[in-house]
Amino acid sequence: MNVKFFCGKSAKIEVMKDKIRILHINDLHSHFEQYPQLKRAVDDLSQTDRELIKVDLGDNVDKSHPLSDATAGRFNIALMNELGIDYATIGNNEGIGLAKDELDCLYEQAQFQPIIGNLKDEEGQPEWAKPYLVHKTKAGTKIAFLAYTFPYYLTYAPNGWQVLEPMARLEEDLARSEVRDADLVIVLSHLGVRYDEQISETYPQVNLVIGSHTHHLFEEGKLINETYLAAADRYGYFLGCIDLTVENGQMIACQIEAIPTKDYILDLDKEDEAFIKAMREEGHRRLAQEKVANLGRKLNFNETCQLVLQAVCQETDSQLTLLNTGLIMKTLGPQVTMADLQEALPHQMRMARLFVTGQELKEICREVFTKAELLKNQAIKGMGFRGKVFGELITGNFAYKNGNLLYNSRVVDSNEKFSLVLVDQYYFSSYFPTIKEKEVTLLFPDLFRELVAKYLRNNGADWDKRDRKSTR
Repeated sequence: MNVKFFCGKSAKIEVMKDKIRILHINDLHSHFEQYPQLKRAVDDLSQTDRELIKVDLGDNVDKSHPLSDATAGRFNIALMNELGIDYATIGNNEGIGLAKDELDCLYEQAQFQPIIGNLKDEEGQPEWAKPYLVHKTKAGTKIAFLAYTFPYYLTYAPNGWQVLEPMARLEEDLARSEVRDADLVIVLSHLGVRYDEQISETYPQVNLVIGSHTHHLFEEGKLINETYLAAADRYGYFLGCIDLTVENGQMIACQIEAIPTKDYILDLDKEDEAFIKAMREEGHRRLAQEKVANLGRKLNFNETCQLVLQAVCQETDSQLTLLNTGLIMKTLGPQVTMADLQEALPHQMRMARLFVTGQELKEICREVFTKAELLKNQAIKGMGFRGKVFGELITGNFAYKNGNLLYNSRVVDSNEKFSLVLVDQYYFSSYFPTIKEKEVTLLFPDLFRELVAKYLRNNGADWDKRDRKSTR
């Protein structure tokens, strides 16, 4: 505190004000077509006399884009460097959508600091991230940044990670002396709006929660008790801008705005179009260099479906499989590369295996097929699905007809036991509660398309000779 004395007058205390601007992005999901306008928005809002901090809230990487797939997310890091990101946390697309060795290498060229407080492996805190961080501004304000990702316990564990309960970790972090001594506490949350609201209702010492994961939008922010909440939708449609004013270590103003990046689209900008096209073509070029199989001829859609069903059964060592045609975005053959598979199966999904009796399988089929017509033309979003609509149900190695299950051309006995494999979306989504009630094993490390690639490398040349009779 600086004290100035004036002759003949009482002493006056000089008020120390610190003005800070935080720019935040979240859930880009490799939507590089938004990047040019997002970059212009960041550059524009970086022109300020406030101290600037830029953060990313996770799910930046998504292997549904060929260049993210080809580089295992490292191209995303290059773009984050270009934006001048200072701090970033991870979302489930980094933590689960990447294999553990890919995530361990992801930030090697990062010019920013990753922070994650509720993720560990067998050696403890990952080397590439700090559990929390205290940022000191030029004016001396100390800001404690805490960061947590959504606890998908079932999927993190088989990927080699231990994800910790975020509220318990938050409570522990708030008790740290460095955090207690900070002037501001900011949570970088990839937890979703419900967790964010719970934090605001429970921990008044948290000044600000910057949210993501559930793709929610607070255009002018939100205030719960004494805690502010900010959120900027998804895919780079908005850029979050938070202006903080701190006076003698106390926050006296917080202005939150989510700014539409469409305001930064340049009419007929050929450079944007060229950038977007080049990113996709470069990803496709890299993936196309990895040859997978020669099927001998171009398959039709039904044959492609049957190939995928057979691949899933064989590579997961399961008897039966149940999928939907909306998962298959294009036909395959005659040559198949990883670029073809990335286009055909762009989803961030893994397989889920469960063991069921004939009776349990019949109950599952009764529910799933009953809802099939409603789901057929329904647009599906999230849960790793990167297609358009659900499509029709298809079965591998069994059939469900007139309420009966047929396996090896016979009606299934109620007590007979089977291994059934599905995409993990069927387990995580809300529309098949009978499946959610079962105990499942999630299969790692391969994504859906990587599993099909393994099958084709070993069986592609001979697949055309196999019995591919549809069991739809």
